[in-house]
Amino acid sequence: MRDRQGLSQDAFAESIGASKRAYANYERGEREVPIGVVKAVLDLYAVEPAWLLSGPGAEPVAAGAGQVDFRLIVQISGELERQLAAAGRRLRDDHKARVVKALYLLALEKGRVTPEKVASVMDVAVARGR
Repeated sequence: MRDRQGLSQDAFAESIGASKRAYANYERGEREVPIGVVKAVLDLYAVEPAWLLSGPGAEPVAAGAGQVDFRLIVQISGELERQLAAAGRRLRDDHKARVVKALYLLALEKGRVTPEKVASVMDVAVARGR
């Protein structure tokens, strides 16, 4: 996607508010992309958030093509962050991304995700991350 825009890693990283080092790690797949970066790429380049989090394929998917509810992703991410902070727990960025994705898919299947379900999935992720 960066190449299609004709941007260097430095320029692209700056445009999305990330350091060059962090962005290089995202591009190499060594670090999961945080939600704030996903939102910046959506806002600036209209790329589907789900594609940034999990692919598939090398070609970016245009925002809206998969009809992803970005507000729901932000809501789930916020609830997860709130519960992690309240419990004094931390998750690596890659674990957070997986938890958000799992909760998002659950919300699509069930119609909603309760704070209790967020807590349940978070507990499993924290236990696996140890």
